[in-house]
Amino acid sequence: MDVDDAVPAAGGGPGAGPDTREGDLALLRAYEPVIRYTAGELFLPTAVDAYVARAGLWRRRPGERRDECLAQSGELTLERLAAEGERFAADGLYLRLVDRPMDGAEYRRWRREGAQPSFRPSSRFAAVGLFARLVDAGLRLSILLRGTLPGGTRAAAHRLYVTHMQPNDHPYYARVSRDGGYVALQYWYFYPMNDWRSTFSGINDHEADWEQVTIFLGETLTGSLRPAWVAFSAHDEVGDDLRRRWDDPDIEFVGTHPVVYAGAGSHAGAYLPGEYVTTVALTWPNRLAAALRQMARTVLPWARDMPETIAGIPFIDYHRGDGPGIGAGERRAWHPVLIDDDTPWIRAYRGLWGLDTRDHFGGERAPAGPRYERDGAVRPGWANPVAWAGLDEEYPTAEHGAVLRESRASWLERRLAEIAVEIDVHRRTSRELRASDRARAAYTSHAGADKTRRRDRTGYGRDGRETIAWLHTEQTALREELDAIVRARTQPPIEAPHAHLRRRALPLAADAPRRRFLAIWSAASVSVMLAGVALVVISPPIGVLWSFAGLMALMLAIEAAARGRLVRFAATMAVAGAVVFAVLGAVEVVVRNWRAGAAAVLILASCVLLVGNLRAWMTTR
Repeated sequence: MDVDDAVPAAGGGPGAGPDTREGDLALLRAYEPVIRYTAGELFLPTAVDAYVARAGLWRRRPGERRDECLAQSGELTLERLAAEGERFAADGLYLRLVDRPMDGAEYRRWRREGAQPSFRPSSRFAAVGLFARLVDAGLRLSILLRGTLPGGTRAAAHRLYVTHMQPNDHPYYARVSRDGGYVALQYWYFYPMNDWRSTFSGINDHEADWEQVTIFLGETLTGSLRPAWVAFSAHDEVGDDLRRRWDDPDIEFVGTHPVVYAGAGSHAGAYLPGEYVTTVALTWPNRLAAALRQMARTVLPWARDMPETIAGIPFIDYHRGDGPGIGAGERRAWHPVLIDDDTPWIRAYRGLWGLDTRDHFGGERAPAGPRYERDGAVRPGWANPVAWAGLDEEYPTAEHGAVLRESRASWLERRLAEIAVEIDVHRRTSRELRASDRARAAYTSHAGADKTRRRDRTGYGRDGRETIAWLHTEQTALREELDAIVRARTQPPIEAPHAHLRRRALPLAADAPRRRFLAIWSAASVSVMLAGVALVVISPPIGVLWSFAGLMALMLAIEAAARGRLVRFAATMAVAGAVVFAVLGAVEVVVRNWRAGAAAVLILASCVLLVGNLRAWMTTR
C-alpha cells in the first residue's frame, strides 16, 4: 500500500455512539491483519465465550493450599466471570480448561484419529550451541520438579476445542484508542492453548494464550488518517524493536492488510516467514544481574550499556506460514468484536485465563487478559499503546515533522541571537579587565604585577574565557543544526525503514548448517557428554580436573568441526593457552620472589604519591 494513501478520521472511545462505533469498525476492517500459521498448528483464534463455557473458575485462597472452585465447567458465562472478578478482585483467580489430562490409552487413540496434523521439524539442536543444549537438557529434567501442565493436557484441550468451540469461527477482539496524534487499532487474538513445547519442541506449554497486533494511523494536518506503523507481539522485541514502519520492505501486504506469520504453538508474530532462534530469558539469573547492574551504575558509568538479559536459552520458533491462514485472500475469515475499558469481562476480570501452575519460571503459567498483567496491573500496551511502542518521540506524519522543524528553527534563531549578545558582553568585560590589569602593572612593583597576574588566572579572567569558549561551542552546534533544517526545506530527510531498530529479527538463513553430521552430533552431544562425565567420575585417566578439562576441549573441538569452525577454534585455544601460561608464569614468579614483588609495588606506590603531591604543590603557588 502507498503510505501516502489516507482515509477520513473517525472518532471513538468509551461510551461512543453507534455512528462512532461503525466508523471504528470500518477502520478495523480496512486494516485487519492476515495471519498465516505453520502446518501442524492445533489451535487457532477462538471465541472467549465458548472457551469460558467449557472452563471452570478457581480462586486461590490466601494462606490455604487447596484452591476453591467458584464455578464448574458448563456453569460459567462472561457475565458471571465479570461478576466474580469484581467480587474477588483482590484474590488470585484463574480459569481451568482441562480437568483431567488424557491417560496413555486415550492419548494414543487421539493420535490414531489423526487429530494432530503432520509437522516436519528442523534440527533445532543444530541451530544452537553446545551450552544451550546442556541448559535445555537440564530444564527438561527439571520439568518433573516444576509446576507444569501434566501430560495429555494438549490432547484433552484440543478435543474440547474441536468439539465445543466452533473451530471454524475466528473472532478478534478489537479496540480503538487515540493519543498523541495517533489512532491505535489493537487486534487481540485468543487461543485455547499455547502448545509450543509439546507439539513443536519449544520451552513452554500453558492453557490459553492472548496475542495482539497494533496498527498506528497518523492523523494528518487536515484531519485524515494515514497508516504509519505496525507492531506484532513477539518474544524478544521491546520498545522500538516492536514496531515497523508501514513502508518496511519486511512487511508483506494483501491490499491494505499486513501479513503476520504466527509462531507454531507460541502464536507470537513475525514479519518474515521462516525459522527463528528465540531466546527465552531465565528469570532468576536476570533478576540477580539487574540488581548487580543497578549497583554498578553508581560507580561504573559504562554499566548503563550492559544488556538487560544475560541468561537465556535459545529455541527454534517456527513461523513458516505453510499452514492455514485467516483474513483477506485466505480461506478463513475474521469476525470482529469491539471491546474497550467498559467491556465488563475486560475490566472486571484480572485473573488468569488458564491453569495457574504456580510455575516459578513463569513460562508455564497461563496469561491474563488484554487489559491486565498476571499481577493485576494494567498492561502498558493497553494503557498507553503509543508509549508501549516507543512512539512518544515519533511525529505522526511527515507534515508534522516539517512543522516541528520550523518551530525548532525559530527557537534556534532566537537562541543564536541571545548567544551573540552574551558573547559580546563577556568579551567586553574580559577586555576591560585586561586593560585594567595592564595599566596597574605599569605603575606597580614586580611583586604587585605578579599578584595581578595571579588574580587574573583565578578571577573573572579565567572564568570569562571558559564562558566565552562554552558559548562558542554551543553557537557552532546550533548553527549546524539550523543549517540542516534549512537544507531540509528543499531536500526533506529520508530515514531508512530500519533506522530505529536496535536488533532486526531475521529468520535463519537458507544456507544455515543442516549437514547430516551436524544434525546427528547435535542430537547426541548431550548424551555423549553425560556419558563422558560418568567415565571421568568412575575412572579419571589423568586426574579428575584434567580429565574434565580434556573432555570439554574434545566436545568443543567436535562442535567446531561439525560447524566448519575447527581452524578458528584451534586458533582461539592457542591464544587462550598462551594467555593462561603467561598468567600462571607471572603468578609463579611473584610467589617465588615475593619480597622483590612487594618491594616493587611499594616503590611504585611511593612514586605515584610523590608525583601527585608535587602537582598539588605547584598548583597552589
